[in-house]
Amino acid sequence: MIRQAEAKDVQEVMELFKVILTDMELPIMRQVPWATLKSALTEAASQKGFRYAMDSALVKEMDGEIAGFCFGYFNKDMKNSNLILKRVLDKYQLPHFEIFWDHETLLEEWYLDSVVVKPAFRGKGTGTGLLQAAYEKAAASGAHIIGLNVDHRNPKALKLYQQQGFQSVHQITLSGHQYDHMQKKVR
Repeated sequence: MIRQAEAKDVQEVMELFKVILTDMELPIMRQVPWATLKSALTEAASQKGFRYAMDSALVKEMDGEIAGFCFGYFNKDMKNSNLILKRVLDKYQLPHFEIFWDHETLLEEWYLDSVVVKPAFRGKGTGTGLLQAAYEKAAASGAHIIGLNVDHRNPKALKLYQQQGFQSVHQITLSGHQYDHMQKKVR
């Protein structure tokens, strides 16, 4: 079952979000113990307006556990998101770091920020199901275009997005990694 994430999901979603932060090779992942950083991110994720809040997440449940999730939103709705993170990091006396860069998404697109599937649930349609649910959520919110970034080091994801109808519109660098920014019309 795919559903809107709820407050009760935040711990499990943040644990899966660690995959994204690790793959991006963010220095914070080497500077701060994960348990401390997870506590800060969990607190930020409980605040409305944070791009990684549960109201921006969809989860897929299988066999009684969260098999995967995705975060998606209109960039224009997230103007205070980085401030929320900075306030929480200050509270925890943690160094400031970027998870989201302003050039990461384009104006007027609904941005599919992150998709993560637990290894045990990969190859079972979990990611594809989350993508379909994200397209529906984007269209229901009035979006015409959905955008995402795919790391050049992840050819499987690139192939999946191409099969889903995404086309590369430009390339960007995030945290020292090259990405294709891709878009797809949702209606």
